[in-house]
Amino acid sequence: MKDKPDPRHNLPKRRLTETRRIETPDGHTIHLSVGYDPNEHGRPREVFYSAGFKSGSALEFQIQDACVLISILLQHGHRPDEIAKSLARTERPDGAIAYASITGLIADELVKAQHSSA
Repeated sequence: MKDKPDPRHNLPKRRLTETRRIETPDGHTIHLSVGYDPNEHGRPREVFYSAGFKSGSALEFQIQDACVLISILLQHGHRPDEIAKSLARTERPDGAIAYASITGLIADELVKAQHSSA
């Protein structure tokens, strides 16, 4: 068992970034900026909240913090699918299974980003 995480992967100041839009189950639209590792094509290494909720609201801060935490995990070597598989899911009224939080939706979007740009 390791006592310390893998070293943080530092990104160059300039790197490919893509803005993506996700819809929440309650109808909100969230814009995220995904930064990719220039040395590993298609591998997300960071995510930033861009827009979608009232500026200064508690929900906006929660999403910003979730993005920071996910980014730290990515920069320490975790892959989006490893993060996403550990997050809570819930059953929708139509019987479909969906992520139970916006954090899960963000992680799922990073999985999609990795697959669409690979």
